[in-house]
Amino acid sequence: MKINYYQAWLLSALGFLFLSLASVVHAQETEIFQLINERLAYMEDVALYKSQNQLPVEDLAREQVVVENAVAAAESIGLAGSSIESFFSTQIEVAKAIQYRSLADWISEPVNHSAPDLVTEIRPALTTLGDQIVATLANFLSDGNIIEENRRSLFHQIIDSEQVSAADKDQLFDSLLLVRMQ
Repeated sequence: MKINYYQAWLLSALGFLFLSLASVVHAQETEIFQLINERLAYMEDVALYKSQNQLPVEDLAREQVVVENAVAAAESIGLAGSSIESFFSTQIEVAKAIQYRSLADWISEPVNHSAPDLVTEIRPALTTLGDQIVATLANFLSDGNIIEENRRSLFHQIIDSEQVSAADKDQLFDSLLLVRMQ
């Protein structure tokens, strides 16, 4: 079968459209991964504040508030609350691991600067980032997209804190794979 000029043009246009859509999807995934990385980047400041103010790393009441707020925000925009609950719980576990590892590092190399204020600076930033993660995930998934396994290596590259282990990254990515619309 011979392809005429119009058919060739149409195939070319469809190919370009497909590549453009794939590029948009990858950009959205990258944005999600970067937001997660940015949120995790605050954990050393959290650890420093807690250390300087003799507060424990684990704060179960605060963790519950964070998860409940994330679930409520997620459900209000169409995400399955249980999948966001799992994802945010995993983020919290990784966040605590970062804090404990940072504290351990500071035993041999103390930090000589003050932490930003937890209540007025760090938590508002974390809340904003959490809301952005939820909204970006909802936009991504509501368009019929899914985060695919083949994006794991990109996720590992983007999550760049030295305090986040490969196992932590895998746990985060595994929980991200499970986030779904209602």
